[in-house]
Amino acid sequence: MRFEYIRLAGLQCAITIIGTVLTYFFVVTPLAARSVAYGSCVALVGTLLLSWGLKRGERHENLSAGWCLRQAYRTAIERFVVVVFLLAFGFKLLELAPLWMLAGFVGGQSAWLVIPVWTRLRTQNDK
Repeated sequence: MRFEYIRLAGLQCAITIIGTVLTYFFVVTPLAARSVAYGSCVALVGTLLLSWGLKRGERHENLSAGWCLRQAYRTAIERFVVVVFLLAFGFKLLELAPLWMLAGFVGGQSAWLVIPVWTRLRTQNDK
């Protein structure tokens, strides 16, 4: 796994833990805290699927542009289907709070916005 994805997954884990603890102490509902944790974990699963797709592509040599495009579409579709399935599973079978679960998912996805800014600031400060 690339270092960037390890850093991203670590940040998503930190967001999951912090979000769950804050939700538990400020909302004082275990259901809301479980929902936030589940939503954040769904975002983390999406990140790990993207990382796995990238690793799958790096194993091959002499790749054509068509093969790379098919792999990119395949990884995107796999991620979309798995995330939709996990969210539906949380809504229906686990009966989690929808608002809090989506808040956790959005919080987990926000790591994708924070990491590029953080990386850029780190490289500027290292110079």
